Amino acid sequence: MSTAMQVQAMAALLRQARVPAVVSTLLAATALALLVWPGTAWATAGALVSLLAGTGQAYFAVRIGFDRALLDGLLQAHPDAAPGPIDDALAALGLRATVPPTRGWPARWQGMRRLLRGQGACVLLQAAALLVALGVRHVA
Repeated sequence: MSTAMQVQAMAALLRQARVPAVVSTLLAATALALLVWPGTAWATAGALVSLLAGTGQAYFAVRIGFDRALLDGLLQAHPDAAPGPIDDALAALGLRATVPPTRGWPARWQGMRRLLRGQGACVLLQAAALLVALGVRHVA
C-alpha cells in the first residue's frame, strides 16, 4: 500500500472520531440534567465525574480533528505524503519549540491511535459514571 493511501486511510479513521464525540455530548447533556434536579451526593458526584470525563473526551476530539486536518492538508499540498512538511509547518507556526528529527509514519500512526484510544476510554468512563449516578439516583 502506498504512503499516500495509508495517509488517506488514517484520515478516514480519524474522521470516525465524530461518533464518540456525539455520544459524549449526549452523555454530558444527561449529566447536566442530573445536576439540575436535586439528588444524592453520590448521584451528583457521578454526574460530575461524567462531565469531567466528557471534558477529557473533548480534548482528544480536538487533537484528533487537528491531526485529521493536517493529514487532509498534507495530501492536498504534498501528494507524495512525506511527513516532513507537517513538522516544518508546526515549527513555523510556533506550535513546536524546535524542529525535532522528523518522525516517520509508523510513529505518527501510533500516536494517532493512542489519541483514539484515549477518546474511547473517556467516553466509556463518562458512560460508566453516568450509569452509576443514575443507579444511585433510583436507589435513593
